[in-house]
Amino acid sequence: MVKNLWFTMIIFISETQKEHINLLHTRSSKVLIDVCKLTLDFLYNGLNTQKYNVAAEKFEISQSEVQNVIQALAHLIVESCKQNLSEQNFQATLTIAGFSSDHQQVLIKFYLAKKPEICSVLSLIEQKYPMYQDLAWRFEIQMASSHSIEEIKPMVTMDFVLSTPKNIVNSKDVPVKKQLYSPTIQIDSKIPDARAASHCENVISHVLLQCDLPNLIHLTNRLSEALSESKSQHVRRIQRVL
Repeated sequence: MVKNLWFTMIIFISETQKEHINLLHTRSSKVLIDVCKLTLDFLYNGLNTQKYNVAAEKFEISQSEVQNVIQALAHLIVESCKQNLSEQNFQATLTIAGFSSDHQQVLIKFYLAKKPEICSVLSLIEQKYPMYQDLAWRFEIQMASSHSIEEIKPMVTMDFVLSTPKNIVNSKDVPVKKQLYSPTIQIDSKIPDARAASHCENVISHVLLQCDLPNLIHLTNRLSEALSESKSQHVRRIQRVL
């Protein structure tokens, strides 16, 4: 008998972060929406003490408390995006963090709306392997030869253009500090900066490949099979679990 196994992934935050977030538990949903807007601004533009001073007066707390709440919430959102939490798992994370059902609905809406963009930035920042950029190819054939009695075979020469992050290529050097957040909840890169840096801090390399037509057809067929298999229900179930 085969049973379906369901895996739940939950993000746990530190006791210090819980203390910062606890300030939101006694506030209204409207205040939480304002904090979400400040958190989004924090991810885009970094710290803004002027806005935090205005928010501190509005919420009747200190400027440092506003900043701590925003950084703790940003850490929770970014970490959840990094682990690609589903809506159900994210809600379970919020429940453990002590958020009420009303607050959970506000944060779930915020998380689902901003998750695609944050995940795309994280994928750029954490890129470890060469990525395809472009392909150039040419068809080559030897028209005549006095030294060859064999049948002339056409060849296809391909130039794969790949992009690799500098901090991966120069692994012996000090890594480029381009993290959306760190364990101390200090966000070092704004979202636009991270996206722009992904284009500036890459090393372009060329990989030349030459093959005859039978091998090229075989390679194309195998890649097509792999692409079709990646869309199967079995692979999708594995991806959801991972």
